[in-house]
Amino acid sequence: MSDSPPWIGGVMVGTLLLAAGVLITYTLLPLPGQQRLGRGNYLLAAALFAANIALPRLLRRVRRLRRRRATRTR
Repeated sequence: MSDSPPWIGGVMVGTLLLAAGVLITYTLLPLPGQQRLGRGNYLLAAALFAANIALPRLLRRVRRLRRRRATRTR
């Protein structure tokens, strides 16, 4: 069992689906605002995918730092 917060799974699934949605709608059926962004849609999708990967790693690192500080103060 993981000691991750319960909301992390929802955020990961949300960013993954949002990134996939941006790519699919821009490639197959562009929405009106997406035409103006142009290649920025690919950057937006890449940023969402990166957030999907980086967020759990960042939270894991923060938990480790908190544990180390807690053991040092004891």
